[in-house]
Amino acid sequence: MSGTDLAVVVAAVLVGGLVKSITGMGLPLVAIPIMTMFMPTETAVAVLALPNLAQNMFLVYRFRGWHSAVRRLPAFCVAGVLGALAGTFALDVVDERVLQIALLVMVAGYLISTVTHPDFEINERTERIGTGPVGALSGLFQGAIGISGPIVGTWHHGLKLHRDAFVFSIATVFTLTGAAQASVLGAQGKYTGRWAAIAVVALIVLITVPIGSRLRTRLPVQWFHRMVLVLLAVSCVSIVVDLTRSFR
Repeated sequence: MSGTDLAVVVAAVLVGGLVKSITGMGLPLVAIPIMTMFMPTETAVAVLALPNLAQNMFLVYRFRGWHSAVRRLPAFCVAGVLGALAGTFALDVVDERVLQIALLVMVAGYLISTVTHPDFEINERTERIGTGPVGALSGLFQGAIGISGPIVGTWHHGLKLHRDAFVFSIATVFTLTGAAQASVLGAQGKYTGRWAAIAVVALIVLITVPIGSRLRTRLPVQWFHRMVLVLLAVSCVSIVVDLTRSFR
């Protein structure tokens, strides 16, 4: 990897970490598509897994006071962990392009419905029925391609939570599914020979935490929700770019 390539990867991790510190999501979403331009997907997922887990744990602790404001979070998390375990084992079996296309369709569909129906909100019945399946689906994508933010973010944005409750809830989901993913990756020996890269990425991510926290307190609620929608839109674009490159 050249110096320029390394600088691009560092910048991607820095931006992703900063965005995540503000909204609760964005590190794998921003960093992995760019990292895979210079390294295999398996390597990118392994290098980012532990730093991402550490940042999620910090956000859970920071916003732990909002736990009572989130509905059905335990059920979503249990399903997510099971899905992550299955997805990690499927990493070497399922064609990731199939998963990417499915992810693109789901997120794009939600964005379209949000634009055409700004007041769209997941109702009680839909939430009760969908919590388990959506949780499992998010875990599956986390384990298989290292990205579950678009699904978790889409679902929680539809619940219309307070922004602090939003960050606490998605960070909790990411912590549990990420821990399951990281454990399996460790058992498979995916970190071997990559500890230096993991340490560097972790350091970069930790630097963004206090900066993002300060910026977040100054961000109006309306802009917070817009930023989440922008991140979901960016995820669609990055998936399209990645798919186009993989089919060449």
